Amino acid sequence: MRLDDAIRRDGFRRWYERQLYEGHAYLVTGFLALIMMAIVLEVISFRDSAAGLFALVAIGAAGGALCVFAWRRFTALLARAEYVAERAVCPACRVYAKFTIERADDAPESVCGCTLAVRCRSCGHAWTIA
Repeated sequence: MRLDDAIRRDGFRRWYERQLYEGHAYLVTGFLALIMMAIVLEVISFRDSAAGLFALVAIGAAGGALCVFAWRRFTALLARAEYVAERAVCPACRVYAKFTIERADDAPESVCGCTLAVRCRSCGHAWTIA
């Protein structure tokens, strides 16, 4: 779902909270995958059959890949959420997360993937979250 649609649907604070929950779920998943990989490395015995060794190596590789994927996803979600949260303060009245999105334009080079033109609900000041 696009960033502007998610914020419009849930509001900024709930969107931010969900990003943190989802990011930390990825962190826990990555940590469990790392533990799985360490257990496999501990259990590997070269005296067992080739099929058993192959299965353990495959499980260890899958755990490592899952750990790397989860870490990358965690850092991406957290970076995007923090980036937008830092810019969610009205420059005029300094109120946090009280804005409406007026327009959203695609900007692939931006951290959040789009440029949001927003307006403060308290004072009416307009600014851009890019």
